[in-house]
Amino acid sequence: MNIKEKIIKFLRWSEQYTKTDMVYLAKGGFWQTLNRGFTFVIGLATMSFLSRFLPKETFGTYKYVLSITGILGLFTLPAMSKAVIRAIANQKEKEFVKSIKEKIKWSSVGIIACLAVAGWYFWQGNSLLGYSFLMASFLFPLPRIGNNYTAFWHGRKRFDVNARHTVAINFLEAMVFLPVIYFFNNLLVILAAYFLSRCLFRGIACYLAYNSVANEHEDNDTINYGKHLTLMQATKTIASQIDKVIIWQFLGPVQVAVYSFAQLPVTKAKAFLPISTLTLPKLSEKNVNEIKKPLLKKFKRLFLVSIPAAGAFALIAPYFYKFLFPQYMEAVPFAQALAVLIALVPFSLLNTSLIAEMRKRELYFIRVGTPVLKIILFLVLAPLYGIWGIITALLLTQVLNGLLVYYFFRKI
Repeated sequence: MNIKEKIIKFLRWSEQYTKTDMVYLAKGGFWQTLNRGFTFVIGLATMSFLSRFLPKETFGTYKYVLSITGILGLFTLPAMSKAVIRAIANQKEKEFVKSIKEKIKWSSVGIIACLAVAGWYFWQGNSLLGYSFLMASFLFPLPRIGNNYTAFWHGRKRFDVNARHTVAINFLEAMVFLPVIYFFNNLLVILAAYFLSRCLFRGIACYLAYNSVANEHEDNDTINYGKHLTLMQATKTIASQIDKVIIWQFLGPVQVAVYSFAQLPVTKAKAFLPISTLTLPKLSEKNVNEIKKPLLKKFKRLFLVSIPAAGAFALIAPYFYKFLFPQYMEAVPFAQALAVLIALVPFSLLNTSLIAEMRKRELYFIRVGTPVLKIILFLVLAPLYGIWGIITALLLTQVLNGLLVYYFFRKI
């Protein structure tokens, strides 16, 4: 018996205690960890370059532009990927092709909206933002459409292929973007490098996935369900980006930069627990009612990982920032407070179950209600308490979101 067989035997033995397909989890988890780990390192290197070589005001403006295009990115139907994963897991691979066509069609609305934003800033006499949004208008939808490649490989459970493609993409994008940050202190050049590199490399990955479609089987519900998921996600997406827009309006670009540096490491740390990615293909093949009790047990066990991870992040944050982002030490208390979001990651397991079961009514309630409350709290608390007001709103609504997910899951 070789080493690989011994490992598999051990994993199968452990399943009597974990009540989980440990071979699948180990295989998928390895590639996801490799993928997320490399992406995390590249993201930190990029942020370190930005903190050292880009003035805070320029970086804050850069994040403002990306936040606006992030909101307009809703017109590229970003949540369609969840529906595509579900379809491909059920051998309906034609839905991948149909989803790309639908994304292209709807992205034209986003282009028009971004051109309108550019026109507004030109009319206001702000040519820098005018040209920024003019350039972004024709480029920002393409990487979002290209990102569909991840849904294809996740649906097939080929986490190894997805990881290799994603690692290559992030590496190549960094090879373009980092030298630009180093040599140029120009917002338009930096935005051009950001968008063009993402268009090229993600487009290639999507083309490779497109050529790998193996059957013409269709599912008439996928495109419609993807639109529903995007509509559900609309307020959540707006809420996830509008915080920087509000900070920009009330506090200025420098505070946008500080807040962004507080938020990014927490976001990257949360990605190290790829619960939704690993579980959605599996859950899509099963009736959640049949595995409801085991799922609840797994949900509770996940807190044994997420809570210590949140505490560890909060403890090492001052040293982490001092080493990588010394220009942004004022972001440390904000990042430590946001570490609570890492502890709440296990709720994504139950949320994924609702997606797999196509619980549209419950998902609408969760994905529309809590983000609307979040936006209201942003508008109320940000003018009064600045960044701390934004963070308070984030934490309160995330806890509420988790409680709602838990409630609706128990009612399945």
